[in-house]
Amino acid sequence: MATEFDSQLIESVAVRRNRVTDALLYGDNPTERRWKATTKQFLFSLVAAAMITAICIGVSFVSNMIAKQAEQKRQQQEQLQKRSVHALVLPDSVPTPGRMGN
Repeated sequence: MATEFDSQLIESVAVRRNRVTDALLYGDNPTERRWKATTKQFLFSLVAAAMITAICIGVSFVSNMIAKQAEQKRQQQEQLQKRSVHALVLPDSVPTPGRMGN
């Protein structure tokens, strides 16, 4: 019988300790505590989702800009190569004045 009383006493002290700790951390009203905890968790989730979305959009934007710059650079190099090929071909195809009489 003494062991039952001791175990009940230990259990009641543990329950009280948990209630006091919860009251200090979250306040007196358990209903309000649950509502606040849920609301905080929801708001943190929204903020996390917004940050993840912003990071994804930023990475996509930067990678798109880098790809566009690489494409523009490639096109400029192609144009320069075409110009250099035309510059090399053009003088040979133009007849020189000294050769016209031959």
